[in-house]
Amino acid sequence: MNSFSSLTPQIKNQDNREVLVNVIVKQGSDGRTIAIVPGIPELQVEASDRATALSQIQQRLETHLAGAEIVSLPVKLPSLEPKNPWLEMAGVFKDDPQFEQMLAAIESYRNELDKTIEDDASQE
Repeated sequence: MNSFSSLTPQIKNQDNREVLVNVIVKQGSDGRTIAIVPGIPELQVEASDRATALSQIQQRLETHLAGAEIVSLPVKLPSLEPKNPWLEMAGVFKDDPQFEQMLAAIESYRNELDKTIEDDASQE
């Protein structure tokens, strides 16, 4: 899950750069409020109320990002088209000096099988 809601920072003025960050806020079993930044597991706080939890998580996030830079990188996704497994093997024997001999041996064997089948069929 991406914690940052925009790809580029929203610039209010030259000195104040802000981005919006998604925070999960939930109630613990003991009634305390838990605030978590998705994707950054070390940024989690627990406080007695929602406002305190949000204030603490904001401070921790600002400290965590101090001196850091948020950069958006373009990433090429793999093709969603299914690959043809037959094409992956196409041409692997193109430089094999024994390939023609192998094809001749296969053809000879198939001819023998065909003759055997024909002989068996004619005997019936």
